Amino acid sequence: MSFQVGGVSGIPANVSAVVFNLTVTGPKSFGFVSAFASGTERPNASNVNFGVGQTVANSVTVPVGADGKVTLFNRSSGTTDLIADVAGYFMGQLMPPATPVITPPASITTIPGTNTGTVNGGGTVGEGKYDFTISEPGTYPAKGFAYAVTDAPGPTSMPVNLSCDTPRVHEFVVVCPAEGRKATVTVGPADRSTSLKVWAFDYVGNVSYPADYEFRVANTVPVPATVLPITAPSNGSWVPVAIQANGTPYATESCQGDASAGYSGSPTRNALQVNGLPDQFGTTASPAVNTAESFSVSGWFCPTNPAPGGNTIQSLIAQVSDTGDLAAAVRLNTDGQPELDTWTTGGTLNQVQILTGQTSNQWFFLTAVYDKVNQQLRMTVSSAGYSGTWTTAAATQTHLPSTTQPVRLGEGFKGQILNPVLTQGILTKDQFSWVQTQFGPGTQGILK
Repeated sequence: MSFQVGGVSGIPANVSAVVFNLTVTGPKSFGFVSAFASGTERPNASNVNFGVGQTVANSVTVPVGADGKVTLFNRSSGTTDLIADVAGYFMGQLMPPATPVITPPASITTIPGTNTGTVNGGGTVGEGKYDFTISEPGTYPAKGFAYAVTDAPGPTSMPVNLSCDTPRVHEFVVVCPAEGRKATVTVGPADRSTSLKVWAFDYVGNVSYPADYEFRVANTVPVPATVLPITAPSNGSWVPVAIQANGTPYATESCQGDASAGYSGSPTRNALQVNGLPDQFGTTASPAVNTAESFSVSGWFCPTNPAPGGNTIQSLIAQVSDTGDLAAAVRLNTDGQPELDTWTTGGTLNQVQILTGQTSNQWFFLTAVYDKVNQQLRMTVSSAGYSGTWTTAAATQTHLPSTTQPVRLGEGFKGQILNPVLTQGILTKDQFSWVQTQFGPGTQGILK
């Protein structure tokens, strides 16, 4: 027989264990009673032993099932009366929850003896949706699961104080299935190797050891090679910048004018020089991407004054939406911190920032991605002596489309922009580096 514990007589519905005095009275045969969580396997153990006609009592502490019930099993050949007098309950367990189990979909083949797999048919970075099942195998149901999708190998720990009410934070997302036992999460390939890492947590904040699964895809989206010409503003121009063999621009004392002086014989590439004046920015004749879908953006940037203060935000690369508003942009905020901004059809700003300001007259390289499948914004910035990566989980809303409007470069920005890229799909880390070689000495535009 089972009896309800959670949610009755002042006991919370999410109770994890209960303490009660179990009394056996009037048994018709000898035997014993076992108490265990409803819905779990019955143990071959005794909580109260009794003989014929005896009245025997014992204090019992037992987990509560996912349905809020405790089961009592009479292991004897006769009937007996049972009395359960509840004395207390636990809202959590002393030990962490069991490590979750990750089960990949049939479209991913697991390598025997490992927690890694490959996508059947090869798969492509940034494309495809794969439904993974997360389950809690322990005695207690979990309150919820926190999972993170990143390129491999993934994070080693989850943020503290996550709960079912926690919004999406960094690369971490919380799911709380009603029964605390099983959830399904949809994952897309973030790179050639993608890590899914999962933790379970209980009602008092205990966190399990992480479970992880790594899956691989064979293909990437094409490296962008189409030049979308850019018209320089009336007070701007294209200026030469000396570059190293790997495409990195040489250091310069100023983000103004010819940046090739002093590096005679070095190859040069064209940088767009803008002056930060109102309505002075480079423009294209057509859009580079539809920002309602996944896209990638990168470039070298040399700001004259990266932290102007006040309310001045310097836009580096921006795609205009079909409504005429911005749909997505990489920008410098008033503190000189790079950020990727996207807007949803509901008017919500989704944003990821690198929380380190940039230096005047110094080049930095920025790569950023809007990943529609994983609902993430990802950004990496590299400059002299610093390299930072940041990810945030975006809203689940649809992002603003941009199918007819142009790209703007350097709106409100004073400095130089070199080798700008704005392309559909998700580029890998290696592709972001390789695409720099697609710019030639005469390129005056953005690659899409």
